[in-house]
Amino acid sequence: MNMKKHTVHILLFGLLSIAVVACHQELEPTPYAYTQFFTGKISKTWAMTFLEYTKDGKVVDRFPIDCAKDDQYIFYSTSDRLYEMKSGSQKCSTDEADKLTDTWSFNNASATLTMIIPVLSSQSLPFIVRKVDKDDLTLEIFLDQEGIESYRIYFKLTDEE
Repeated sequence: MNMKKHTVHILLFGLLSIAVVACHQELEPTPYAYTQFFTGKISKTWAMTFLEYTKDGKVVDRFPIDCAKDDQYIFYSTSDRLYEMKSGSQKCSTDEADKLTDTWSFNNASATLTMIIPVLSSQSLPFIVRKVDKDDLTLEIFLDQEGIESYRIYFKLTDEE
C-alpha cells in the first residue's frame, strides 16, 4: 500500500510539472517606472544647462558649458537601453563627433546612471542621480576616492516621445 502512495505522488508530480511547462508564457521585459523618468515611454531628450564643482559638499564654482549647451542626450526605453548624444553646432573640441551611440544602465540600489558625457570623458562613467523628475535631471560624479570633490551636471528636458 505504501508503494502505491509513492507511485501516485510521483505520477502527480510529473503531471503537475508537465502542466507548468505547457502553460509557460513568453515574458516581455517592461521598463521600470523609475527609469521612465530618464526615457519617457519611448524616448526623452535632455540638454545640459550648467555644471557645478563642489568641495566638501559645498558649491565652489558654477559655470555653463557653452560648447555643450546645444548637445542632445537621448535616452530610449527599449530593452537594449540605447543612448545617443548628438553634438550641436558648438563643439568642445576639434575632434568631437557629431553623434555618439552607446547604451545606458541604471542601478536602483546605488542610484547610479552609467553613461557617456563627452565633455567629461569618452568612457561610460557611473553618475549618482541626485534628482530626477519629469523635467529636470541632476547627476553627480566624485573626482576623488574620499568623496570630497565632485561635479554636478544639470539637465533640462527638451523633448519627449
